[in-house]
Amino acid sequence: MIVIDAALRPAILLVAWLSPGTFSVYITPVAGMADGFVFGFKILTMILFCRWIYVAGRNLVEVGMDELEFTPASRIWWFFVPVASLFKPFQAMRELWNASRNIWPHDTNDSLVSVWWGLWLATNILAYISNITNRDSRNLTTIVVHIAAEIAVAVAAIALVRGIAKGQDSLAGSEIAEVFA
Repeated sequence: MIVIDAALRPAILLVAWLSPGTFSVYITPVAGMADGFVFGFKILTMILFCRWIYVAGRNLVEVGMDELEFTPASRIWWFFVPVASLFKPFQAMRELWNASRNIWPHDTNDSLVSVWWGLWLATNILAYISNITNRDSRNLTTIVVHIAAEIAVAVAAIALVRGIAKGQDSLAGSEIAEVFA
């Protein structure tokens, strides 16, 4: 879903660039509906990503890691706390990454988690800037930069998910591996 979510807007822009006539005849009239579909898909992707974060955190508790700072649920709700959402989710994901890979201390920085979090923040800031500007005055450069950031954060998120799943597979063997199958 992360891949599909990251590929939707570039695909639409590619059609607009390669065939502007086709775009204006077939895509422009349903742009509002397409935007709604993209937004709904993004929300569904976020829900599933949050569910995955929760399950990955619960797996750590189930294998006996009780020295964790974050509970499985707090790894999710910190995303929604004003101001703290700028740093607490990063700390929670860093702990999940390190604990899953059996790295101690769990607050050790890893470049992948830092890159993912920096891209996550940049994408959300770009989305905010894009939304506060008048829709008619947005330039193609702003849109392309935002889409490039979304693709980059998707690549980092996929690498993060795969690294955590691989780490958890080696922690406890087959019972955790089944959850990520």
